Amino acid sequence: MLSTVRVTSLSILLACTFPALAQDKPSETIVVRGTHIDPQQARQQAVDFVKKTGVAHGQQQVARWVVPICIKVIGLAAPQEARVVGLMLGIAREANIPVARVDCQPNVTVTFAPDAGEVVRYIYARKPRQLDELSRAEKEQLLNGSAPVRWWYATQMLDRDGVKANNISAPWITAGEGANPTYLSLPGDGVTATQQYNSGSIVRTPTVRSLYGATVVVDAPKVSSAPLDAIAAYAAMVALAEMNASDPPPDSILGMFKPESIESSLTDWDMAFLKSLYRMPLDRRSRIQRGHLVEALLDERLPKKGAAKKP
Repeated sequence: MLSTVRVTSLSILLACTFPALAQDKPSETIVVRGTHIDPQQARQQAVDFVKKTGVAHGQQQVARWVVPICIKVIGLAAPQEARVVGLMLGIAREANIPVARVDCQPNVTVTFAPDAGEVVRYIYARKPRQLDELSRAEKEQLLNGSAPVRWWYATQMLDRDGVKANNISAPWITAGEGANPTYLSLPGDGVTATQQYNSGSIVRTPTVRSLYGATVVVDAPKVSSAPLDAIAAYAAMVALAEMNASDPPPDSILGMFKPESIESSLTDWDMAFLKSLYRMPLDRRSRIQRGHLVEALLDERLPKKGAAKKP
């Protein structure tokens, strides 16, 4: 059970709003980008896309939301916060991701702060186990890197029937009403108790991985020139799937902060990726899951004759 803890040292940090963030303007021109590509090139690009997201890496299965998501946005003016939440929920619904009812308990937090690193370091100082699921290099980048958006997750193991297989607590943060922001307690002192299963199948796995917390911290000064809708799309992509995009894939919103990027919304491949992630079986080995995701991207890139079969 979460309890509220008042923050004094960071009250000003999260009380700030950022009305100067770029606002989306109605576009008078529709630009459609298309490139002729042969099936072999398309397959290689799809493989590279999935690999660069970091999903189903090595022997680790994908993790996705099984419980309904509940989004809390902090650090913007109220209308902007509502817009970001609305856009993220719209993406979730289009991808058939479970969404909680109104007045839910937040399990996805998107915080806009004047210094993202300071927020992450504050959290880590209070509850260092919040970053236990990260490698040393990932933790260092999160704490001391210069990324304009930083994020991490809480995951858990479930059996095929959805029974919890560990008791790690969630890492999300939130704020109180008005000018007195508060953090929800940042748990992480639980002891992992992973259950062991014996599976008689070489295709199905006895356990599945589930997301149950996602924390996204946006460095407002570094993203101030980007449209708010584009930031919301980026936040949705990293909050709805377990991404590790230190080297973001091409043709993805994940590359929006690269100098050469022209993306300002989820691409067709981004949405195809999310939809495939949330319709494929979770109780499969990571190699099979990667195959599902690749085939979904090929279906999007090669929709006519010769298209790959949908997973």
